[in-house]
Amino acid sequence: MHTYDDNADVKRVEFDFSRATRAKGPRFPEGFEIRIDDATGYSLRLIPSNKILGRFTSTRDAWPVVIAEIERGIPARCLVLDAHFADGDRERIGSGRILEATARAGIGQAVTRLPARAAS
Repeated sequence: MHTYDDNADVKRVEFDFSRATRAKGPRFPEGFEIRIDDATGYSLRLIPSNKILGRFTSTRDAWPVVIAEIERGIPARCLVLDAHFADGDRERIGSGRILEATARAGIGQAVTRLPARAAS
């Protein structure tokens, strides 16, 4: 926003972004969880079969299972994390590579950036 106000009393601070560097290590070293309003539980499901791999009371409990399934050889694109509500509805929280990156960050691991794939 431009105010075009040449007030001499205003102290202007400039920052040289060319010298900025990325922080090393995990962004959330202690981990985190995602909370969905009114959710009574969470589940990890395998698609396309919709087989439930686990049910959890919080997403913090789900992160190690997501990583274990990926390390076991299940492709990340086949995993979906859902939130369950008291009325029986469920809502997808995340899936695929984003779910994997979120789970790794959620337990405090450093997330490596995957190279972008070219569209075919």
